[in-house]
Amino acid sequence: MELEELLRASAYVVGKSRGGIVYRVVPGRGPAVAVRRLSEPDDGDGSDSGWRRRRTFEAEAAAIGRARHPNVARLRAYYYAPDEKLLIYDYLPNGSLHSALHGGPTASPTPLPWSMRLSIVQGAARGLAYLHECSPRRYVHGCIKSSKILLDDELRAHVSGFGLARLVAGAHKAAGHSKKLGSAACALRGSAVSYVAPELRAPGGAAAAATQKGDVFAFGVVLLEAVTGREPTEGEGGLDLEALVRRAFKEERPLSEVVDPTLLGEVHAKKQVLAVFHVALGCTEPDPEMRPRMRAVAESLDRIG
Repeated sequence: MELEELLRASAYVVGKSRGGIVYRVVPGRGPAVAVRRLSEPDDGDGSDSGWRRRRTFEAEAAAIGRARHPNVARLRAYYYAPDEKLLIYDYLPNGSLHSALHGGPTASPTPLPWSMRLSIVQGAARGLAYLHECSPRRYVHGCIKSSKILLDDELRAHVSGFGLARLVAGAHKAAGHSKKLGSAACALRGSAVSYVAPELRAPGGAAAAATQKGDVFAFGVVLLEAVTGREPTEGEGGLDLEALVRRAFKEERPLSEVVDPTLLGEVHAKKQVLAVFHVALGCTEPDPEMRPRMRAVAESLDRIG
């Protein structure tokens, strides 16, 4: 596909974030692709710094492209210009885990059954474990949430959005700016706050570098979404979802008070649901040193069923 063909093709907005806008682009030939237009233009006009920014961007984009795993969103190509930066991915047609759980344009009117929820979080855990331990950069994602877990035509999970913090921060560093490489990518606002680990919510924590243990905490919140069917901010009495579930288990309340009501009829799933709750609570331990590594999380989920 040539750039001119890509820019002329029909495009539909499918997502927006601080990092830019994502389009579904349908070229004249070939399958649809997802194009992320980054929102961080170059702001320097020196030829030397511009050259360094380009080299840094290309190195980071190439590293993202070398990340190959069945549960990781695949970067197919990129385009760099001082005023335009594009990342081109395979298009995944079934939206995200967030839309599947909470509703959205691509969501089915039928609630997601337990077997599919378990399969999705198992795949996402394997993808994130790969990024942490086996990918070219041993990535810290920095902004794991249910909307970053995309679903293909068979509802397989693909972790998306990794490497973007390094991509943007690296360009700033090459330009001589002070933006911290690898700093936490999730903004401390809205529902994203509930995915942020306690150590990053503390005063001064938002400026700290994101960590793999922070990713584990965020993934634990995703697990709680999958088993409760609630948004991370849908707690009670001012509590977010993680605090609500932790209190319910401490007070030994019935499982029916916290599990997604649509799952209560799946009698065979109750032991598996309880097991996932325990994995999620381990992931969301307040002390980061008490949280498991993502590889251990993936192995625990795979043993459930």
